[in-house]
Amino acid sequence: MHTRFICLANSLKEGGRCMAGIELNKDNIPIFIDGRPHWIRPICTTLHGEIPNDIASPFKVLNIIEFDTNESHPHGYQSENMGFNELSLHVIGNYNRNDLRAVCDDRDSIFGNRGKAVSHESIVYLNHSLVLVSATKFEVTQKTYQDQPNKTQKRMLFSFHGTQYDLPITSPLFLALHNTNPDVLNGIKQIYLSLSLGIEWKDWYYKLVAGVIM
Repeated sequence: MHTRFICLANSLKEGGRCMAGIELNKDNIPIFIDGRPHWIRPICTTLHGEIPNDIASPFKVLNIIEFDTNESHPHGYQSENMGFNELSLHVIGNYNRNDLRAVCDDRDSIFGNRGKAVSHESIVYLNHSLVLVSATKFEVTQKTYQDQPNKTQKRMLFSFHGTQYDLPITSPLFLALHNTNPDVLNGIKQIYLSLSLGIEWKDWYYKLVAGVIM
């Protein structure tokens, strides 16, 4: 079966990539289920479902991608997972950034709370791991950790529904842009952020900025 989606995330994941986006119909109109946009995440038969870099790296956010699907593989909160033919991914067009507002999440909090992560006890109540939000107050910050003092992690600080979030950025395209030009967001008044929920780490599931659309 042919499936198409707006690529809203092409992020780093366990040595490969995590691609995800909102499903489109044959007229390139977003599909909604129960009043919310239907997200899909193509996964491979790798340890964590990551897509090899050589397959995923050519694709960019806002590409409309079509591919051949086989079975859905929902896994708890990662309800969006879908198997696919790895050789079938191809771009058929590009989505208009101005139309993204209609598919943004409108819940008061992100993934059920206002923190940086979801606990092992709470994850069972969550049925999704991907959202798109609009932000008008944002900045990129940097952080180092004691166990990796020579490695800097870039994070996105942004406000959403009155709460300030501080989440790591896992989009290689945006990281490369920011490394080349640290002022890349200067003068931009509004951005879209594709947010995902990572795999378990020490009984927590951390929120990530998987895509930045300027």
